[in-house]
Amino acid sequence: MGVDYGSLGKVAGLSLFLTWLFFITFRSGQIILNPILLVFGWNLYEAKVLVNGHPRTVRVLSKSRLIPGEYHCEMIQENYITKGSAAE
Repeated sequence: MGVDYGSLGKVAGLSLFLTWLFFITFRSGQIILNPILLVFGWNLYEAKVLVNGHPRTVRVLSKSRLIPGEYHCEMIQENYITKGSAAE
């Protein structure tokens, strides 16, 4: 797709399209795995976890292969992100 940056209408249309894609992704709560993340070794896993003593099945974005154990994770839009090293 080519965009003529001299044409305000085309730039505005592209901006509107990218904004629309962002809001669809944000509202759906889904992580779309960026190809750049794949190149740098990140993978998306489905894992069974205990959160405050309650079992849940969640999606985890991890830089290394997940094996059973304890991990330090951050939650973003109901998805978990970890570097993949088990907590000691």
